[in-house]
Amino acid sequence: MGTKFRMNSRQKRMWPILILGAFFEGFDDAVINIALPYIMKDFGITTQMSGYALSIIAVGTMVAFFVSRMADTIGRRQVFLSSVYMYSICSLVTAFAPNIEVFIFLQFVARIFLIGCWSVGYVILCEEFSTEHRGSAVGRFQLTAVFGALLIGILLPIITKLGLSWRVLYIVGAFPMIPVFLLRKRLPETEAFLQLQEEKKLGKKLPKGDFFGPWKSPYIKYTVVMSIVWVFLYFGIKGTLNFFTLRVVNELNWTPNMVSIGLLTQTITAMLVIALNGKLMDRIGRKRAATIIIIVGCICSVLMFTLHNFYAVLICSIISAGFVNSFLIVGSTLTNELFPTEIRASAMAWANNIVGRLGQILVPTVVTTIALSLGLGNAAALAVSLPIISLILILVFLQDTGKKTINKPLENKGITENS
Repeated sequence: MGTKFRMNSRQKRMWPILILGAFFEGFDDAVINIALPYIMKDFGITTQMSGYALSIIAVGTMVAFFVSRMADTIGRRQVFLSSVYMYSICSLVTAFAPNIEVFIFLQFVARIFLIGCWSVGYVILCEEFSTEHRGSAVGRFQLTAVFGALLIGILLPIITKLGLSWRVLYIVGAFPMIPVFLLRKRLPETEAFLQLQEEKKLGKKLPKGDFFGPWKSPYIKYTVVMSIVWVFLYFGIKGTLNFFTLRVVNELNWTPNMVSIGLLTQTITAMLVIALNGKLMDRIGRKRAATIIIIVGCICSVLMFTLHNFYAVLICSIISAGFVNSFLIVGSTLTNELFPTEIRASAMAWANNIVGRLGQILVPTVVTTIALSLGLGNAAALAVSLPIISLILILVFLQDTGKKTINKPLENKGITENS
């Protein structure tokens, strides 16, 4: 059994700014999914057109590769802070978008920096926390992002009751640039990155962190596997997020208050589930935890989109929210632990931003196209079952990374044990 999760003084100092960035990254990322029915009505677009819009916006998550990769050259701290500032500005300007074309462009740019913040935040956590507490730290980071969606659930019925527009949510999403700027000195550069820079100054020969570093031996196997894993994880993650509100409003005729109840109960329960799943990753190992998380998440997500009774859909959505959001813990922990410091950010960017995000880009268009014949619920149910493919790849091709030292490269066998 591992020791109790505790932060040292350095970790406590940086934690507030990390969770501020994560909270509003989760808020800004969730706004479009929750407000989608109301955005469609305001701009006068169809369900299929909304799918195309979400896919175009999601392309920004691939472009985020170049932002994430900069963390290997200019540092984790600078990229994280800059990403928070930029997604906040994009959120504010989105509130005044005059048409769907401008809205899509602004959210496309926002996605670049939202994912930059998210990806580099995970790198910082994996380099600043020890192996035995890394799953818990990552779980709390993801938990904070989900908590951002709770604020939307609280604001939605208030905004609709006051007769205000969905645009107010994007104004709220601009808030973090002020406190993050004021607290920026609390976030130091990671010791792993500073150590790497010092070794470079001393002339020590190090593995080159070039553009294609993750695609070279001995890392290419992990890059390929994790890229495919991320593709299908995103079919589950974004399939549930993109289409839950749209389905219950358009097909099941839920009112804003019913949607709010769903979002609040999902988020509150998800907070507990994500925290437990983060600890589960540390306690029983990455692969065993991944098996439980992915199977439960897929089953509940499928039921959420195929059932019709309010309470049945609500219960399944509550369970699904916690486990599907935990897919991010599984993917991020494995990806960061499989690669050494000098190419870790590049590996995360390749596997997640470049290849993996194809799943996020494809799922809106795939679901809305299939929905023309199967209906939205059935089409979404098919999409959210696909993370089972990710689980098979994890179990067959990866060794458990839980005992690996994060700052050392993998040996050819695949795992470097703690010294």
